[in-house]
Amino acid sequence: MKLAFRSKIFGLVAVMLVLNMSGLGYALPDAPKLDPATTMVITNRDSSDLTLIDTKTDQIVAKVPLGQFVNPHMSMVSHNGKYILTAGSKTNEFIITDFATLKIIKRIPLGQEPEHFDVSRDDRWVAVGNLPEGTVSIIDLQEMKEAKRIDGFYEPHGFSFLPDGKKALISNFGAHEVGTVDMTNLSLVTRTAIGSAFRLAALNPGQYLSEIKGIPNPTLTVDGHYTYAADGDAGEVAVIDNETQSVVNTIKVGSDPWRAYASPDGKWMLIPNNGDETVSIIATKSQQLFGTLKAGPGMTGINFSTDSTKAYVIASEESAVYVYDLNKMEISNRLKIGKKIRLETAATTPDGKKIYLTSSTDNSVYVIDTKTDHVRRISDVGQSPWAASIMNGYDNYCH
Repeated sequence: MKLAFRSKIFGLVAVMLVLNMSGLGYALPDAPKLDPATTMVITNRDSSDLTLIDTKTDQIVAKVPLGQFVNPHMSMVSHNGKYILTAGSKTNEFIITDFATLKIIKRIPLGQEPEHFDVSRDDRWVAVGNLPEGTVSIIDLQEMKEAKRIDGFYEPHGFSFLPDGKKALISNFGAHEVGTVDMTNLSLVTRTAIGSAFRLAALNPGQYLSEIKGIPNPTLTVDGHYTYAADGDAGEVAVIDNETQSVVNTIKVGSDPWRAYASPDGKWMLIPNNGDETVSIIATKSQQLFGTLKAGPGMTGINFSTDSTKAYVIASEESAVYVYDLNKMEISNRLKIGKKIRLETAATTPDGKKIYLTSSTDNSVYVIDTKTDHVRRISDVGQSPWAASIMNGYDNYCH
């Protein structure tokens, strides 16, 4: 019996090794058929693989090896749940994995060091930023190929498709502007200047052009009518009318703002300011600063409960998460996640009940219950887990 049992185990390990070497994914023993609506995808940079977690049980149910030295930056599940999409930063490729079989079905060559991307809501287009070379690759998901590579960007960092899919907004972290790509002819049609830093740069290029902290991300309002773009050098947030692509308001926030995060109810935009360790709260109806709350160092992201009563601010350098009561506009809790661990980014389940937070230094994912603020650890998910994503989840983002 023992020999037979060992034989089965060795056989299973051998199968996994073969699948790992061949670049195919595999489900763990006794894993159920995976539902993309309830499966969290964790992108592991140093082990170059994906870990799939069943959000109903918080168990690891599958692994997808991506190949040697891929160093994936982030992944997204397509809106229809058919594909897992991944940017391979070191192999300069875009990887498409079939969700049903966990097999890699396409590797698309891209530009230099692709990182962030977004998918149009009809799953037709993907816009990927090739950060150091200043280009954006437009991928046709129907044809599974790069349709066009558009230049004229400066560290294209963040992406948002408008709800109708006719335009893609691209932020430039190496400049103080947001670019608009017309998806009809796949061309850069508008450059929208953000904040006052571009004027300061012209006056003092030695100070402002040596290491620009521009626009990390163009964040849409829930109704899709406006875009909020924070400028790191200016300490300002510009409000862009998406119909005209013009700035209709500029709001002063804290020092060295990162990006805006929209609450699910559409009432608020929260902006973490890493220069003064505060979070600015903007009321979207009035487009005015509503208040400022204290936070922590090295903020990498903000997540929400889906009912918009709570906001969770990740203070990576403090290994903690600040919880805000958005009804009272005050700090209601501080979750100390660990000691000297590096918290990265998080994703919220569609029902808003759980937040999955990656921690790169201890190879773990921390699950926050948004009702109780209870934290549970899932260990050994992979080497350097960097990003989390779930189909149609809220707050699928990467830094």
